[in-house]
Formats: sequence, structure tokens, C-alpha cells
Amino acid sequence: MTPVWVIIAAAAAMAVVGHLTGRELATGGYRLDEDEADHAPGRTWWPGLATAALAGLAAWSIGDLGGWAALPAYLLFAWLTVALVWIDLDVHRLPVGLVVPTACWLVGLLAVASVATLDRRWLGAIAGAVVMGAVYLLLAVLPGGGVGGGDVRLAPVIGGLLGWLGAGSFLMGLLAGFVLGGLAAVALLALRRVGLRTPIAYGPAMCLGAWVGIAYTSRILTWLAGG
Repeated sequence: MTPVWVIIAAAAAMAVVGHLTGRELATGGYRLDEDEADHAPGRTWWPGLATAALAGLAAWSIGDLGGWAALPAYLLFAWLTVALVWIDLDVHRLPVGLVVPTACWLVGLLAVASVATLDRRWLGAIAGAVVMGAVYLLLAVLPGGGVGGGDVRLAPVIGGLLGWLGAGSFLMGLLAGFVLGGLAAVALLALRRVGLRTPIAYGPAMCLGAWVGIAYTSRILTWLAGG
């Protein structure tokens, strides 16, 4: 059971990081000329709250699943999730300059965690990255697959984080991403916010699906089993 003070400390620290990130994102510095964005980037009140919530969720679940050594990696992913959700909803793009450097840091943090825990979770991380990357690459090349290059680059990052926690977390996170993305698309179509050919930001569904896999896999499986 995760101590309450750990959850509160992680949430408080990441709330500050998220708030500062929101202020930076609000400047629109990530926008490119080809984005053709003529609206305000977004509101700064929610990134701090969202980052805090995800950080608390990570602290609540990671200690039991993979040991405290892995917590920094998932706190970093909490920050990345909020940044990518903001940017993808704004300009329908997942910046290479954000995803790739953060992925390198995540690899390093998971490597340190694997050494600290003296187990073979790194094999699961590699397998998760390869499989999820391959799934999204296949969707990208298939007609009507509905994913872009940014989604393909993000997929191995999420797959590695989920795979480090185990096959159950990986499958749950992968499927949850598809379910959330499908529900969002149906809702937007029903509300006539988009058309059948309108590009839809899929990065948020991928990230939020990953958090379902990270935090709720065992609970969902227990519920499905009737336990």
C-alpha cells in the first residue's frame, strides 16, 4: 500500500512542474507556420492540476507494481502526457522535439530502475516498445488506419512503459487507447464537431489509455473476473 504522504508529495511537486509547463505552452512556442493556428493556444489553469493528478496516480500504483525505482519514469510520463494532450488538441501534432528527447530520458530511467530492482522487466519494456510500435506502424500504412507519424513515434514510448509493468498492463493500455479513441471519435461525430474525413487528435487517447493500463489493470481484471 502506497503511503499517503508519497502520493501527496509527488502530486504537489508535479503540480508546480505542470503549472510552469502550462505557462510555457500558453505562449504557443511549439506552433509552426504550417499549423495555421489562428486561435489562442489554451488556458493555463489545467496543466498543473492534470499533471498533479497523473503524478498522484503514478505514485499510488507504481510502488506496488514495479518498485519505487521506476517512479521517476512514470512521473516524467505524467508531464509528457499533459504536454502532448495540449499540443495535439491544439495543432493535431506530436512534436518530434518533445517525444524523442523525452523517450531517451525514459529509457535511461527505466534502465536505472531495472538495475535497482535486479529483475528482467527491461525485456518486457523492449517487447512492449517493439510490439506497440509495430501495431501503430501497421495502422499508419494501412488505408484508413487513422494514425499519423507522431502517433507512430509515440507508440514505442508508451509500449515500453506498459511492457515494463507486465503483459497485462501492456494489453490493457493498448486496448484502452483504441477504445478511448473510438469513443472520442463517435462523440465528436455525434456532436457534429468533425466530419468523417476530419483529422482527429489521437495522441490524447493513446496517453490516457496508457494510464488506464498503468493504474487500473489489476482492478479491471479483478472486476471482469467477478472478484
